[in-house]
Amino acid sequence: MPGASTESCTGSPSGSPRRSVVIPGATLDRVRLHEDIALLAELGADEIRIGVDWSWMQPSAGAVNGDAVEFYTGATQTARSCNVALQFTLLERGVPKWFDNDGGFADPKWAGHWWPRWVEVCADSFGDNVAGWVPIDHPLAVANRLFPDDPRRHGEVLDTVITGWRDAWRVLRGGPPVITSFGMEIVRPVDQTIPAEHAAKRLDQIRWRLWLQGLRDGVVSIPGRADNEIADLAGSCDVLGITVRHERDALGLLHRAAEQGIDRQMAVTMLLPAGTDADRESVVERYLQQTTEAATALPLISIGVSPAFDATDTDFTEQNTGRGIISRDRELKDSGRLYFGITE
Repeated sequence: MPGASTESCTGSPSGSPRRSVVIPGATLDRVRLHEDIALLAELGADEIRIGVDWSWMQPSAGAVNGDAVEFYTGATQTARSCNVALQFTLLERGVPKWFDNDGGFADPKWAGHWWPRWVEVCADSFGDNVAGWVPIDHPLAVANRLFPDDPRRHGEVLDTVITGWRDAWRVLRGGPPVITSFGMEIVRPVDQTIPAEHAAKRLDQIRWRLWLQGLRDGVVSIPGRADNEIADLAGSCDVLGITVRHERDALGLLHRAAEQGIDRQMAVTMLLPAGTDADRESVVERYLQQTTEAATALPLISIGVSPAFDATDTDFTEQNTGRGIISRDRELKDSGRLYFGITE
């Protein structure tokens, strides 16, 4: 960002909920990451979450890419020098081809063997330096990617993924905070037909009862499958984090998550919409209003937005100027100024 110096980079002072930004793996620029961390810290970010590229870190089963370890270790050092907390997400959307080709999360035995070992690699490589872990971002998306139209197989994958969450917790607990990132929204039928009502009921149960009941009671309840108690699942997070798509729902979703879920500190992240930045600025304004109100009644310690930066391959048109609060040329947009409280 022209005019922004990165020589002195200090995070925002603490007080009300910390300001967080997410750099998903799909928008992470390896060449610029150190400068990006410094820029975000200077703008006022207290926390930065980045997606760790599993395919790059483990190009084959059991292998570890030393260059990748060195890269992410360097990122933690930059974050520390800038006084900003750097959190790592261990699974976003993509998985290595070697993992997927031999079953991935559709095969409980394969996933149960290799997924915990991936978490162990990250814990051993970065555990002394990272400020927090998000083991799985939006776990429902894993099942949706594999079997969107097959409820039986979809349910099987969900069972494997939630067991994988427990496995990650067993590896990571006792170290830097383990944070959930559940995609939460108000579920409504797409129309007034009976099948649409049944589909909405199933999705609502998956979005809410499955994960929140699992964390609270250790019991997994998936539609079409018998309830199953999983050892060490109850209480398996340090921070209850949710992700929202619609800023107008943030307050209600936070309260519902607090009521139905585990008694923990909370965090929320807003997925920013495409469109003009003027529209995004209005979204950010309403989001800040909702989260400010939520913080008066809930243990809300962090509010975030995703993504921080426009993707390099975004199709820039008048109606699609990228989703980030910072352009790919590192110009801070008006939505970003509002988010960070920059008035000058």
